[in-house]
Amino acid sequence: MLRPLLTTCVALALLILPAPGTADETPKDGKSKDGKPKAAPLTKEELMKRKLELSQQMLGALSVNDLDKAGKLAEGLLTVRSALSWRVIKTEMYDTLSDDFARSLKGITKAAKEKNYEAAKLNYLGMTMSCFNCHTYVRDRK
Repeated sequence: MLRPLLTTCVALALLILPAPGTADETPKDGKSKDGKPKAAPLTKEELMKRKLELSQQMLGALSVNDLDKAGKLAEGLLTVRSALSWRVIKTEMYDTLSDDFARSLKGITKAAKEKNYEAAKLNYLGMTMSCFNCHTYVRDRK
């Protein structure tokens, strides 16, 4: 019963998510700390596409009980969240919704380390709901 609900929630989330945000800023010299050329920052569209890809991969990993992969994907999503273009609206509510997303991802990471499949699934659902809630908030503000 939970699997069809989870699949439906994720499918709906993936279909209706808009792409909020602005582009990241690049360093003035265009190089990373190690002196190598730095990759161009992600635009808001690229950032949301990356979030979607990682979320879909996480659903796949959880569907086959690959908690190690799910944990790594959660860490990747936390990295995406740290991009400058993530914060598209500077409000307390947006920050709260973004923090909900991060809290769910940290829960997935913790559950993966503890090999707790049920906790990972519940945190994935929380992550998905935080996406729905945030995208609704951003869309309704326009």
